[in-house]
Amino acid sequence: MHRSSEVVDVLQQEILDGKLVPGERLPSEEKLCRRFSASRTVIREAIQQLRGRGLMRTLKGSGSYIADPSLDSLASALEAYSVLTPEKSFLQLIDFRILLETECARLAAQDASESGIAEIQEHHLLMQRAEDDPETFSIEDIAFHLSIARASRNLIYATVLRGLERRCIDYAVTNHGNGNWYTRVIETHGEIVMAIKDGNADAAASAMRRHLLLSRRHYIDVGGA
Repeated sequence: MHRSSEVVDVLQQEILDGKLVPGERLPSEEKLCRRFSASRTVIREAIQQLRGRGLMRTLKGSGSYIADPSLDSLASALEAYSVLTPEKSFLQLIDFRILLETECARLAAQDASESGIAEIQEHHLLMQRAEDDPETFSIEDIAFHLSIARASRNLIYATVLRGLERRCIDYAVTNHGNGNWYTRVIETHGEIVMAIKDGNADAAASAMRRHLLLSRRHYIDVGGA
């Protein structure tokens, strides 16, 4: 195991065990070097990794502190994880999205506000207008899914999906299909929109699942797995 990873594991466990609490200042680099018999470079690498996991924040001229619980930290940590995930593991992220977004669609059909539904419809319309522009289409595609997660009124669901946003857009831009693919995506999105508008939770969940299974099949067909 890399030396900095050993330091990360120890400090992370102390944070999770409550031995280091939110807002508490981390001991100085010098003290950490002595404690772990490690160089400053190793300690700095460890602190950087902990920041990437949303467990640490650094204030210039003041030092490093245990981060307060934050949904933004959760999103940042998930983004870092998803971006670094090997291509061969991307299918697992798709499967996770199927579970997560099926429930988001169900909740959105039950609880979405008028403004939430309007936002979903707006992104669906923008996708239709961008059918000949793969990059814009992909951005609006992910925005459509994020709007449904927000409409579910479950902040954790929405935050988790936001953390996967960048990787999903990168994939969509580089692995788009032909014109028939775009048409099918718009059609299946339309089925989701109608079910949410009608307040039909089961239909919304089923429509979302069908749509994401279609995306999963597309990923396999273009050589992703």
